[in-house]
Amino acid sequence: VIVLVVHHIAADQWSARPLLTDLATAYAARTGGDAPAWPPLPVQYADFTLWQRETLGWDDDAPDADGVAAAQLDHWRTALRDLPAELPLPTDRPRPPVPSHRGGFVRFTVPPGTHTAMRTLARTESTSLFMVAHAALAALLARTGAGRDIVIGTPVAGRHDTALDDLVGFFVN
Repeated sequence: VIVLVVHHIAADQWSARPLLTDLATAYAARTGGDAPAWPPLPVQYADFTLWQRETLGWDDDAPDADGVAAAQLDHWRTALRDLPAELPLPTDRPRPPVPSHRGGFVRFTVPPGTHTAMRTLARTESTSLFMVAHAALAALLARTGAGRDIVIGTPVAGRHDTALDDLVGFFVN
């Protein structure tokens, strides 16, 4: 039995495949009395971070004024400027004057029939199940009073190059 505990800052979801492949390779080699013989990777995580900084135009702790990151930040600041800081949803109690950042959660199970219908809709519309669920969340928020323009943040994998497929790391940005 092996239990792996990896903090999300060290590895994203896509890291599971190369990590488990490496563990299986090492196990097979060691049980045969050999050291694992891994092929060298074309890039390392440090290469990715340097490439990303150069691509985005990021110097030290701030973006270059004429770089891609500065343009993207400017775009989103402008696009989101007129939206409220929080969704005006009805609550079961008054909001505290100072946010505590202590949240809660509600567990629920999507019924199998609903899940099947969502998968069918995704397939019919040539989209992903995630996008169907995302649209359903936006519709729910709109119906409960969040307004017409709803911002929902979503992490993106950030693995835009096949050279990153076999790397373990956190590429979400």
